[in-house]
Amino acid sequence: AGSGDAQPGHVVIEASDGHRPACQQISLGSKHSAAITEGGVLWTWGYGGSFWYGAGALGLSKRQEVVRPEMVQTFVQRGVEVKQVACGGMHTIVLDTQGRLFTTGEGKHGRLGRGSMFMLEELEFGEVTFFSQNQDSVMNPGEEPQIIKVDAGQNFSAALSRHGEIWVWGANDSGQLGMGQLVMAVKDFGMKYPFLIRTLPLEGHSLQDIACGENHMIAVTTAGAIYEWGARRYFEPRPISLPSRYQDGIKGIVKLAAGDRCSFALTNSGKLYSWGEKSTGCLLLGPE
Repeated sequence: AGSGDAQPGHVVIEASDGHRPACQQISLGSKHSAAITEGGVLWTWGYGGSFWYGAGALGLSKRQEVVRPEMVQTFVQRGVEVKQVACGGMHTIVLDTQGRLFTTGEGKHGRLGRGSMFMLEELEFGEVTFFSQNQDSVMNPGEEPQIIKVDAGQNFSAALSRHGEIWVWGANDSGQLGMGQLVMAVKDFGMKYPFLIRTLPLEGHSLQDIACGENHMIAVTTAGAIYEWGARRYFEPRPISLPSRYQDGIKGIVKLAAGDRCSFALTNSGKLYSWGEKSTGCLLLGPE
């Protein structure tokens, strides 16, 4: 909880000199949390790993539980300003103000995006150099992708570029990478480097936002079409089916979010739409 207590409480982020910086973004994982404060400073807390169960995803160079937010000194020492953070099941991905990606935590199935498929365990953040070395964009061929958003699921990661393309990496056990049904037959399949989902840009779609659930993904195009895949239901992106009352689509979507078997879309008018499995209790449908 960041307060040293199992009960809900105020999370205090405090520097060693007593200063309490303003919080600008938070992210929650399965067993850990992260926050970005003014000046692009990253703080993490929660499960830090153990000898038996591997590394945590705090990036603090130690295997200890951290009950209060602790500053990630790696970025401060390098002069790196953090822009976004996303917490997965046992890994964390960071985007800095220069568009560089950094990951830490458990690396099984390639979820760190740094070239290993095995039980790589990183206690510190390391850079994902793929995007500076590859120009595989369909929308903007021959140029380095400019990443503007990152997100993380239970055991996979994703990045969205300024030109509206999405790269994914990590486990594909539920089809969450959107690579089609054929790769589902490969045992322990995963992507150790970012993989461009080519289906959408080749059809002329540019993505506006993306979100990772526990084992599925959703995306919205600049035209307002919503796609989803994963959760062992769809193995590549497909448009969601809307009720007849929304036959003209959902207008003005500005933000997506996803959890375990549920998804959400927020519009510029403040309306929130949800879909998924009713059993999650997360669809805001009220008593039946």
